[in-house]
Amino acid sequence: MSEPRSAPTVGQLVLSRRLRVLREKAGLTREQAGALLRVTAATVRRMEAAEVGLKIPYVQMLLPAYGVPEPEIAVFLQLADEASRPGWWQHFHDILPDWFSGYVSLEEAARTIRTYEPHFVPGLLQTEEYARAILAPDALGLASSPARIERQVALRLERQTLLTRPDAPVVWAVLDETVLRRPVGSPALMRAQIDRLLEA
Repeated sequence: MSEPRSAPTVGQLVLSRRLRVLREKAGLTREQAGALLRVTAATVRRMEAAEVGLKIPYVQMLLPAYGVPEPEIAVFLQLADEASRPGWWQHFHDILPDWFSGYVSLEEAARTIRTYEPHFVPGLLQTEEYARAILAPDALGLASSPARIERQVALRLERQTLLTRPDAPVVWAVLDETVLRRPVGSPALMRAQIDRLLEA
């Protein structure tokens, strides 16, 4: 049986969708696909919805039954291998809610990211100091430990690395004017944050 996990990567979503389309094109039901794998139709549904991970042996068993020619099987298996690798963000599972894990996964594959922020600079555009200041316990009324705050800052900085890739997505950010006028930290910190926005 497939193992449950946190939000799927884009590769897992793509592979799961392709397998469902191939099964339907082959005229097989979920029950028939499940019989090939010795799992229930419900498990096949969860695999096709990317709710559980796809095991490579399952993919190897399904592709010939779905009528996939031998040369294409190698491509699917490579995709399955890549999709089975955890995303970098899964190392932050202790501070990253499942819903946001899915969002970060989609950011990784996005060509364009659009965001509206009425209260703070978007995480992808925050300086390290600004992020630390808004995550400070007294800033949001939260009781976060210094270690947790540092992990959250590290997560934001790691997310920002996608903006330095050769195939970086275009980011469209709409900010409420108060985001720029509301002081966060020192005047120097806000100047540095505004400079970062101007560079973006």
